[in-house]
Amino acid sequence: MTGGAGGWDGYVLAYHDANPGVTEDVLAAAVDSSGRTPYDWLLEAVPARAGVVVDLACGNGAVLRRRGRPAVGVDVSPGELARARRDSPTATLVRADATSLPLVAGAAGAVTVSMALMVMPAEAVLAEAARVVRAGGVLAATVPSRGTGAAGFAEILNDLGQAGAGYPEALSDPGALLGRAGFDLEEDATSSFLRPVAGPDEADLVVRSFYAPGAGEARRGAAAARLRARVAAGPVTLAYPIRRLTAVRRG
Repeated sequence: MTGGAGGWDGYVLAYHDANPGVTEDVLAAAVDSSGRTPYDWLLEAVPARAGVVVDLACGNGAVLRRRGRPAVGVDVSPGELARARRDSPTATLVRADATSLPLVAGAAGAVTVSMALMVMPAEAVLAEAARVVRAGGVLAATVPSRGTGAAGFAEILNDLGQAGAGYPEALSDPGALLGRAGFDLEEDATSSFLRPVAGPDEADLVVRSFYAPGAGEARRGAAAARLRARVAAGPVTLAYPIRRLTAVRRG
């Protein structure tokens, strides 16, 4: 994520400081038809030969741990980085804004962005990613897809007042966006990841993991209570449709 005092930037920074690691807590238990998590799927787009990988908006280090060294995690949230130091003690972590990276040009063989590009100023972030990745290097990003998911997913969005809401970056024309930054889009794919909700604590976690600016604690509490009731009545599985963008840096 990037910094910023107001709007989405301010909301997302405060949210992640208050809920460090919440994204991995939810998505690490979501798998596709091949048994892959969204993190596995993202990293499949990064060649083994890439060398140094820079993970933007690294959160608590979910991508870094799965990639292994050499990798650098960048985030602006003190809360996320504190948990990353605990969860990923061998990772190289940097507190910085993704639009102004303290890295030399061409330092990376790949840049990854997991479930964050839609709430970042994409044009500026991709331009900076293009600066730090070498020619022929890869950019791989995952973002939520507002495609058809399980009914329960839509119900949670509705309960939180987010059914018709979008993200700051719609990413409706990723080829043009990436092209302006110096990348050639190679893939725009979507896959569905299923996540069981096994009890009241997991119901609370799932609801807490949704971005819902303006919802307020009372509305979040009511949404969590409704999901807990559904879980108590029988098995609940949520489908997370996720989109993966893969691009190559032009020489």
